[in-house]
Amino acid sequence: MKKTLIAGAALAAFAVGAQAQQASSVTLYGIVDVNVGQSETHAGTTTTGMDRLANPRGSRFGMRGSEDLGGGLRGIFQLEAALSLTNGETTANNQLFNRHAWAGIAGGFGELTFGRQETLHRVLNNGNYNDVATEGELSVTTANSGLQLMQNFGTRVNNVVRYSSPTMSGVRVRVQSAIGQRATASTNGILVTYDQGPLRAALAHEYYDGAGVAGPSRWNEVTTISGQYNLGFATLALGYQTTDKLLAANTATATSVLGEHKAYNIGVIYPVTKELGLRVQYTESNTKTPAVGTTAATSRDYSRIGVSARYALSSRTFGYVAYNQRDVDVPTAANEKSSFGVGLSHAF
Repeated sequence: MKKTLIAGAALAAFAVGAQAQQASSVTLYGIVDVNVGQSETHAGTTTTGMDRLANPRGSRFGMRGSEDLGGGLRGIFQLEAALSLTNGETTANNQLFNRHAWAGIAGGFGELTFGRQETLHRVLNNGNYNDVATEGELSVTTANSGLQLMQNFGTRVNNVVRYSSPTMSGVRVRVQSAIGQRATASTNGILVTYDQGPLRAALAHEYYDGAGVAGPSRWNEVTTISGQYNLGFATLALGYQTTDKLLAANTATATSVLGEHKAYNIGVIYPVTKELGLRVQYTESNTKTPAVGTTAATSRDYSRIGVSARYALSSRTFGYVAYNQRDVDVPTAANEKSSFGVGLSHAF
């Protein structure tokens, strides 16, 4: 009898331990992407080598985890670092996890997360609502006001507090604020997405709030509306973006020049076969800056066209070939460029 009780207790303890292990999980994941090709600037400078496409899919590795806290609540976290396959180095700028570094809590109410996270415009772009290649070989997003196409509002920000609602009838709402802590401006925004049936759509609005920073009280107010519709034989993507008081930087002064920016994007994803897919994307934008002192007002028109083919080697690996051409009405070596590359991308 005594041995039976001991054996029963041991089995019960093992079962409890197994349940605890099932309730907590950590996943290691990542992407390795590299291409070989050639790029040429307006000045005629040609460079051949690795990662010559303007926007390769970002290689990275990371960890995400979840733990059951009881009462329908979960503790969640994500840590992610960038990686270059050209030399094996991280591209973290002295940050161990420069892509994601946050923790939070989730439940029936949604998710509440704290730490370094993506801007809401980057969430929109990577969600494939507008950009047919997300952050891949045809991506048209940029945080650089000197190369304006579709703005992604700085990619990622520190000190973020984000609330993400549960999905209801295909609709999900995300609201976030990145606290500048008086060193830089705070960033604030809202993203509403819809995913149901053949339609996927998104509306995002973000801006810098200069509270505690010398300069304008609010600037770089970016609004983007975009979506994709699956026609069955192909998927059509459309996007429109407007920016008021343009200055794609999280610091400003009373003398900062604030302009205007408008852009639109159209793309098509065409599945030739189950393995082979073609992507075509065209983007055009216009940036205007006002006259300041003796400096005349300027207006610049930018355009970019990209074509790529992806061939799925498995559910997680594909090869691709892509060509991009970026033009501007007043070209320089920095802002006008063409690139061609052949690459391989693997997700794990």
